[in-house]
Amino acid sequence: MRILHTADWHIGCKTDDYLRLDEQKQICLEIVKIANDKKVDMVVIAGDLYDSFLPSADSEKLVFDTLLKLSNNGNRPVIVVAGNHDEPKRLSNANVFSNLHNIYLVGEMNKISYSQLKNKDVTPVNSGVGYIEFKTKQGEKVVVACMPYPSYYRYKQLKNENSNFNDNVKEWFKPALMGFRDDTINIAVSHLLSYGVDLTNPQLSMYETLSDVTPFVERSNLQSKAHYTALGHIHMPITVDKQNHIYYSGSTINKFYYETEKQNCVLVADIDLKNGVKKVEKVYVSTTQLISQSVGSVEEALAFLSVNKEKLIKLVFEEAEFVSMQDIKKIKNEYKNVITISVEPKAVKEQTVFTKKNLSTKEIFEKFVEQRTGQKPEEELTKLFLEIMGEIVYEAK
Repeated sequence: MRILHTADWHIGCKTDDYLRLDEQKQICLEIVKIANDKKVDMVVIAGDLYDSFLPSADSEKLVFDTLLKLSNNGNRPVIVVAGNHDEPKRLSNANVFSNLHNIYLVGEMNKISYSQLKNKDVTPVNSGVGYIEFKTKQGEKVVVACMPYPSYYRYKQLKNENSNFNDNVKEWFKPALMGFRDDTINIAVSHLLSYGVDLTNPQLSMYETLSDVTPFVERSNLQSKAHYTALGHIHMPITVDKQNHIYYSGSTINKFYYETEKQNCVLVADIDLKNGVKKVEKVYVSTTQLISQSVGSVEEALAFLSVNKEKLIKLVFEEAEFVSMQDIKKIKNEYKNVITISVEPKAVKEQTVFTKKNLSTKEIFEKFVEQRTGQKPEEELTKLFLEIMGEIVYEAK
């Protein structure tokens, strides 16, 4: 059994106000090509298929087109779990037709439905709460256990003083893991935050940022009878547990400026019942680098841009004496890869201080973003923030 593990597509995402959909179309084509060239038997997508709870029509079309191509006329199962950016019910709604194509969108921890498919290379034969079993033409049996993004809010439980998140995660995952047997190749899929091994300082810094809003899942709570555990949420390919083959595939696009040095990839793993995981291979996809560059003058900016034409760039004029609107228009007209220009002249260096008194959560967030970036956040970003805040408040009860 050969699987392709990918995650964190974030289809429809923007960097600042720059839509990344054209790049994502190219990356999706590359993932389909990898699946075909590598003769992959199954694809697992570990969450954050979309960037927004309410994806655009163009985003949904790209996702559906890609999933259909990955399914290879129903011969290759495609299993997707909901990430924190995916609206669980909206994702699951497409199952009314997707399982006819051997595609399974797991938004909530319910029994996975499937259709009777005939004459396919890999067909579904059984399912339960959070898991589905397949059989190949060669007689291999494969069970995939799925746990959508775990949170008290999504699993309809209230957090209390005695609640231990890790204990709850074990309980939430237990029904799906019960589908594993000794005579099946076992694959677990989830979208959550867990520590990797041998982390670099930048990676540790990213973990600290994420930990402000997302609780950690202990590595030991992910160890099971799974031969391979496919994770999403961390945007870098990271090994959580090499001995038990627990991996993050990383994202397929660099969405943030701090991801500037990262190459994006998918993971292709060979697994058999007798030997377990025999090989895990990184297969790279197109990567557009993001750079936030500080400059002191227009001349310095033009010199930098002339040798960085293939990267998406945010220019920050710091300590500049004067930058005219004409200069800004000239830069944007000549260099289409410049997505944001921020000007912080010497004369306007002091930060504006605002009081939180009598402001709503929405207003505080909008003012915070505007203070940091110089512009108000997009409506979708504000909605996502308020959704997350709703989960945090719910779980604090």
